[in-house]
Amino acid sequence: MNNEYRILIRRISLRSIILKLSYTSLFIITCSIFVIHTVSAQSVGFEYGGQQSKFEELPSPRKALLLSFVVPGLGHHYVDNENWTRGKIHLGSEIALLAGFFGLSARANRLEGNLNILARSKAGVSLTNRNREFELAVANFDNLDEYNDFQLRTRRWQNVLPDTPENRWNWETDNDRFEFRDTRDRVANSENQLPTLLTLMVANRLLSGINAFSRARDMSERIPEASFSYLNEFGEPGVTAHLKINF
Repeated sequence: MNNEYRILIRRISLRSIILKLSYTSLFIITCSIFVIHTVSAQSVGFEYGGQQSKFEELPSPRKALLLSFVVPGLGHHYVDNENWTRGKIHLGSEIALLAGFFGLSARANRLEGNLNILARSKAGVSLTNRNREFELAVANFDNLDEYNDFQLRTRRWQNVLPDTPENRWNWETDNDRFEFRDTRDRVANSENQLPTLLTLMVANRLLSGINAFSRARDMSERIPEASFSYLNEFGEPGVTAHLKINF
């Protein structure tokens, strides 16, 4: 494996992977907005002939949990589509987090483009497919000779760069180099915030799923149980009804 290939592999950052995941989440949310009003608890039915009444198609805690993992808040709408304020909070948080993620990604891409333009126009070097160490070298030293001289004086021989055209740079002024370094710091700051936003998205899904699961389970536990029979407790003909309410 040559050096250029290894550098290219290192340039595949976590940001590109997270961006794909976020595009998928945005697509799921967009589709869910169109179908959210079709998800609700189903009707209640009874069985006769001495059997206990059965409430069919009650909100499933498992389904509420899975829906919340797909889109935070959707599980709450599934459990109770008339009272899902908590779900709206989770859904709004997800939209805000996605907006923040895409905003930071766009900002990082824009700054990285400015970084490449600045390096080419003011230092005469291309940063295409170059690794982080090379960018730091360009940001902290005026030219290649100064960088290599520092590495030799500090006995870091493994960091010495070959004196080839693609490795040479020379800043016109210190202010240009300072601008480059400041821009690079802002790129790194934006990229470092992306994993935090992804973590918050995961936490939002977990909290939404747990709460929706609990609400669905509580609804099932509080369902009144009703039964009746055409025989009384002595086995003689007669109508007997029983009602059990859980509080």
